[in-house]
Amino acid sequence: MKQFFAISLICLLIACSTSKQSIPILETLPKLTYQQMLEDHDTLVSNIKQTSPMIYFNKEVRGIDFTQHATSLRKQINPKTTTKQFLQIVNKTLFAAQDGHTGMLGPSGLDEMKKYGIPLGAVRGIDSTDAENSYKYYDYLKNEVYAKLDLNLNYTNGEYYNLLPFSYKGKNYPAAMKLISCNGIEIHQFVKSLTESASPLRWDRINNKTYKEDFYRYSEIYKNNKLKLVFQDKGFDEHKLNIVKNDTVTFLQKKNWKYAYNGPKDTVTTHYFEKQGIFYAKLPRMDVQLGDSINQRLGAVINKHKINAVVLDIRGNGGGYDQTYNNALKSIVKDTLRQNVVLGINWSPYTRTYYEYNRDSIQKEPLFTFKVDVPTLKEPEMFYIKITQAAVVPDSIKYPFEGKVYILQDRYIFSASSNLSNLAKNSEQLISIGETPDLLGGMQRSPFVMMLTNSKVIFRVEPQIDFTDNKTVADTFKNNVEYPIQYSIDNLYLRTTTKENVFGKEFLLNDDPMFKKVLELENSK
Repeated sequence: MKQFFAISLICLLIACSTSKQSIPILETLPKLTYQQMLEDHDTLVSNIKQTSPMIYFNKEVRGIDFTQHATSLRKQINPKTTTKQFLQIVNKTLFAAQDGHTGMLGPSGLDEMKKYGIPLGAVRGIDSTDAENSYKYYDYLKNEVYAKLDLNLNYTNGEYYNLLPFSYKGKNYPAAMKLISCNGIEIHQFVKSLTESASPLRWDRINNKTYKEDFYRYSEIYKNNKLKLVFQDKGFDEHKLNIVKNDTVTFLQKKNWKYAYNGPKDTVTTHYFEKQGIFYAKLPRMDVQLGDSINQRLGAVINKHKINAVVLDIRGNGGGYDQTYNNALKSIVKDTLRQNVVLGINWSPYTRTYYEYNRDSIQKEPLFTFKVDVPTLKEPEMFYIKITQAAVVPDSIKYPFEGKVYILQDRYIFSASSNLSNLAKNSEQLISIGETPDLLGGMQRSPFVMMLTNSKVIFRVEPQIDFTDNKTVADTFKNNVEYPIQYSIDNLYLRTTTKENVFGKEFLLNDDPMFKKVLELENSK
């Protein structure tokens, strides 16, 4: 029961080592028979279909048919298939699930599994010695699947652009060129075809486009060891880049700020804008102590100055603990911010065995049900968790504040930060401004960690999907923003190259389109 209610996400990150020993290491691995490979692949596909609700969402809403891809990949296994080839088939099958929480465990994930998952009983049927092969598999796939190239592409307003000028083999390429094709195929059609080669592919729901900014890092797309890209500059002149696999480009301008997820050393930044009466706080990640820090700083300012509005900047916030934003906002929210949460989990032999439930136990538990009153998926059969959750609860110590709380967000929010964005949708006091992450959001739980018997490939699968507040099935994507603002490529170029602090007062006031939207909304009151 405790495992079942562990609703907070434990994200097992894949580390990036640089070992070059993959080939000799593979020679020490067990040789799998044709039959063993088929058995492992069948187990892999069966376990994903039993546990992943995401593959059914992808089929119904995005048109990505996991079963079709898995069936095609199984046909590639034959009596001459090598261990290396089989590993790539397994990896492609996991990619075909198109979920950021479904894939083979890397070194850090394996370490976490041994340190916490196995001792705590969350990981079952695996012991620490089983992990040996997976470390070796990771080394091989890291060098085989990924190329070294970095083009610093950014996708914005439905198109790809190179952010910085660069040179390659004596030719200079300007900044802000639009990418129009890859290997002779229109770029959006090309990336859409990479379901088995790259994961997760983001979905721009507004423009109905699939995209991945670093698609060029996947080795399989290099034909005859080359990648052929065509760019178009602002004057509509075309620039061809035929780059050799594992070559690199030389950037001609320094990147001073990143447009990405924040790092572990990024800290809280706060400002008080006296003229506007605005308190601003940058929350780099969902660490509870950072929420406490913002609350304390807000209290120190509000005791001396009138505050008309609060800005909570979660751009680049990769998530963590939901308690963080509760602590940051608890002294200024007018009422308890509640959500009527509806979560779905596949009703399958695997999940029933893991959670030790049957139909009778589901029907006897008040929080569980087989029927809900919001749009859900046509398949598979699921059971649902219905909870009225108090996401932010007013503190007994209230600050004198009656204004709006603006949430600034970009593409790089996830987990708890994405939950805060979703919370704003149903709150009059909270207002979200900015970009959507374009990845499936909502409340998730610790992934299942499983192992294939013969190869001992260890992988994870996300078992939960969020139907809260659905008006249509597509709303399960949970990408919400009340005032959408996408950076232009020129603005991204400025944010990346400026020597000014992009979270400083002057840049926020003069050059930040999201903060300017706050000013516009405040001035219109």
